[in-house]
Amino acid sequence: MKEKIKTFLAICVLVLTMPYIITLLFQQNDTSPDSKHAPLSAKDTALQQPASTDDPNMDIEEYLEGVIANEIPLDFHLEAIKAQAVIARTTLTSALESGTEELPASMSREEMLTLWGQDGFETNYRVLETAIESTRGEVITYDGSRILAAYHAVSAGATRSAIDALGNEKAPYLSTVESDLDIPSPDYLNVTFLDKKDFLHKLQDACPGLKTTEDKVLDAVSIDGRDESGYVTQVTLGETTMSGENFRECLNLNSACFSLKEVEGRIRIVTKGLGHGLGLSQYGANEMAKEGMDYREILNYYYQGIAIQKDG
Repeated sequence: MKEKIKTFLAICVLVLTMPYIITLLFQQNDTSPDSKHAPLSAKDTALQQPASTDDPNMDIEEYLEGVIANEIPLDFHLEAIKAQAVIARTTLTSALESGTEELPASMSREEMLTLWGQDGFETNYRVLETAIESTRGEVITYDGSRILAAYHAVSAGATRSAIDALGNEKAPYLSTVESDLDIPSPDYLNVTFLDKKDFLHKLQDACPGLKTTEDKVLDAVSIDGRDESGYVTQVTLGETTMSGENFRECLNLNSACFSLKEVEGRIRIVTKGLGHGLGLSQYGANEMAKEGMDYREILNYYYQGIAIQKDG
């Protein structure tokens, strides 16, 4: 009898409290502070509209969020990402000031969400906010003017000078520095093989007047010069001369630090590094950050004789 009474009372309590429990559940769903399911705010959607150089209301620091997200992996060390933030701000403010240069590409919040998912978006966005806030307003200058803030993914073990790569004597801060921390990168060395027929077709696309045969295709290519970092500076293709960078683009190579050789009837192409090799190496910067260097030390290493200062 006692058990029946206890059961009856329990049922009564449940019936009486059920509306309150249901109300709490619905309130929790509506007001939960869990940011994983929070809608985008007005600030969050600001980057979804493309900016232009004539937009007087553009918030530079907000636009930078999408630029940095587009330029460097956000699982890199924070100090390397801070360095990239200063690089991005330097490039962006230079473009805005000129009024004629294209702005650096920026990723919208919607693109970030699609790429990373909600959880990844929250983690990466916190990194972006920290990197931008920690370097707010900072740009890289040389002799009082913003620099050409070149960067690349992985060097060939040393970065290039602007004089060798671009024939530019007005960018002495882009000089050759050792970057052997790049060597362990999976993108440091790349080896590909092409059939002679495919190799010839690629060369003829780049140089329609090229006259050679598959058997002698490698004889039609002459590497005429390299800079001190090992990057090819000039290539002769038949009777046409082009830069190493142009040749790299024709063959879609990882870098202009390449060598060609015939191996077992095919053309072996070996490249070192990923990118043009000028300025900061992102992989090298990440490794330097792991060793305890901060973003200012990293930037001062890869760009010689520069200053890091607040813009304006």
